[in-house]
Amino acid sequence: MTEKTTREAPISYRPPHELREQFRARVEESGLSVNAFITAAVFGDDTPKPARRASASRADVARLLAETALLNERLKGLVGDADPALLADAIRDLREIRAACLKALGRSP
Repeated sequence: MTEKTTREAPISYRPPHELREQFRARVEESGLSVNAFITAAVFGDDTPKPARRASASRADVARLLAETALLNERLKGLVGDADPALLADAIRDLREIRAACLKALGRSP
């Protein structure tokens, strides 16, 4: 008969309701998994540092921000060839997209 091995019960953390969003934001900002974040918080500098690379979503937002700059330059090149009202609307929309991208990256427009 084989001997069954039992696993240890996991240690869980349930932040207070009013701190959950802040907790999730700090974990996301750290670039660590929840487990690694809690371990680092409890044991300090004894844990390995995360690799310095942007998460896919931050990289996507940064790419979109660069694309808005290129589109803005192209739109400026259309001055005189396009309907001025449509051109103004497009530039305003690009500014709103740019502001949203900057906010997502934690920067001010």
